[in-house]
Amino acid sequence: MDSSTAAFIKTIVGIVVVVAVPVAAYAAVVATRAIWVKGEPGKLGDAGAMQDEIDQLKGRMAELEDVHQRLQELEERVDFSERMLARQHEPDRLPGGRA
Repeated sequence: MDSSTAAFIKTIVGIVVVVAVPVAAYAAVVATRAIWVKGEPGKLGDAGAMQDEIDQLKGRMAELEDVHQRLQELEERVDFSERMLARQHEPDRLPGGRA
């Protein structure tokens, strides 16, 4: 093999390396992104499923707020009932006003 043929082959190999490496890297990035975005249903890239899940969570939050309000009302009723029962039993504990 003469020197001009060797130089030509080196040039071709250099061009292939310069072009092939970025193309292979780009293909790897695109393939990885496609796998990552596709993933499982309801995961990344599925905006409709994500919006449905957000709507469900908002509904559950509203339900929890209602339950919290009801719990506060029930606590107030229990406190009131305890106060009323304590008032009714005070005369029984202190007959004739003595301690």
